[in-house]
Amino acid sequence: MGLDAVELVLAVEDEFAIAVDDEHAENITTPRQFADYVVGRLGAIAPSQDRCLSQAGFYRIRSVLVRNFGARRKDVRLDAPIRQFLNGDIRIQWKQFKKETEAIRLPRLKCRRIIFYPLMVGMPLIGAALSFLFLNDVRTWLLYFAVALALLGLAVAMTNRLADVIPANLQTIRSLVPYVRGIENRAEWTPDYVLQRIIQITSEQLGIPIEKVLPDSHFVEDLGMG
Repeated sequence: MGLDAVELVLAVEDEFAIAVDDEHAENITTPRQFADYVVGRLGAIAPSQDRCLSQAGFYRIRSVLVRNFGARRKDVRLDAPIRQFLNGDIRIQWKQFKKETEAIRLPRLKCRRIIFYPLMVGMPLIGAALSFLFLNDVRTWLLYFAVALALLGLAVAMTNRLADVIPANLQTIRSLVPYVRGIENRAEWTPDYVLQRIIQITSEQLGIPIEKVLPDSHFVEDLGMG
């Protein structure tokens, strides 16, 4: 499949929380055929809400990792470590991953212990030492607490800024699924609704006016999909 086709498949997987087999994707040539395939896949999925939400979360994560982080679809598995897909500056990539997956409740990165404890313990102690060295009147304790609190706040800010460790309980794709946004009510997904959404998605992905995307338009011959 060309790049346009891959992007379209990923967008449909993300929208309807299904997996589109490569073998079937090669034989889908029109929005109507794609809609029929999606309706068939939705009918084959058990109606358990928990399962639906889990599937939706996984497919969204896979879509984001392939589209935004260069991962290969076959490498994104539930037991795969998330760190293998987030290369470069982990702080920037963690924020991007959170934004793209709409994982609002996703915990922050952790600060390394070798940095965390010296900052959280050392900076308040520095404040105490400075207070005792340079202050010798009745205001000493009040100023000590003020300085200590200020340095503690600075330490917290620094540890957040220097955090670059993924929490121990979020090492795999499986552990991230519960934090990713859910899906719409499947009861609304009638065959006509699915077809119209696929037409809209095709228009968005290919940059074609929606009125030019007809149910039986050929993706390659009529719409120029590469």
